[in-house]
Amino acid sequence: MAKMHITEIIKQLKAKEVDDDFFLELTFNDPKGKKTGVVDNDYKNAVITTDCPYGSITILFDDEGQLKSIEIC
Repeated sequence: MAKMHITEIIKQLKAKEVDDDFFLELTFNDPKGKKTGVVDNDYKNAVITTDCPYGSITILFDDEGQLKSIEIC
């Protein structure tokens, strides 16, 4: 299992960027667009937004209710 804390990701982004603002998106969808066939009706097309010490977090689910992406800005 690979594990990386958000502070390490931020440090790497800041090393490549000029300004202090950043937008990070972690995607979990299959790049080939294949569907899993497993449907979680409770999370179909759901969006969860909350705040954390690193900014605003948006968690997106796809039309099957599977995790699509996590955005931090």
